[in-house]
Amino acid sequence: MMLKRIILLLVALTLVVPAASWAQATPDFSGTWKFAASTPPNYPGSAGWGVPSPTIVVKQSATQITVESGQYGGQMTVVYKLDGSDTIWEAPSVTQSGSTAVVKWRTKARWDGDKLILFTWNTALNQLRDILSLSGGALTIVRGTEQPGPSTNAILTYSKGS
Repeated sequence: MMLKRIILLLVALTLVVPAASWAQATPDFSGTWKFAASTPPNYPGSAGWGVPSPTIVVKQSATQITVESGQYGGQMTVVYKLDGSDTIWEAPSVTQSGSTAVVKWRTKARWDGDKLILFTWNTALNQLRDILSLSGGALTIVRGTEQPGPSTNAILTYSKGS
């Protein structure tokens, strides 16, 4: 009788422990984040593409993550589905020179352990890959950009704002 209880307990633990580990591996990035630093210092993005936003607002649910950010006086809200499927939409895009054009966007997200990888593409041939992670109350974004001009890589650090 005691052996049966031990076996049942071991079976229950093998089912519960992996589920608890998976739940811990998907952090919540929600909040208002203020730009703190970049490596390289004063990272300018790639000809205006991928420039760090002074403030980003992240809203996360079980099914999607929404990132609100802005550069050059324009705000943009980008939605990523957490099931790995694409999101495609059209939106105005403001260039560094201040001109506006309607651009088709595509986004995709996937988990890599406790890191969230966000992919963003647009019809202007720009590509952005952000790898988000949390450590010590800071949001770190490892950013890679590709476009017809120079490609860049940077590490952006954000602190929790109000």
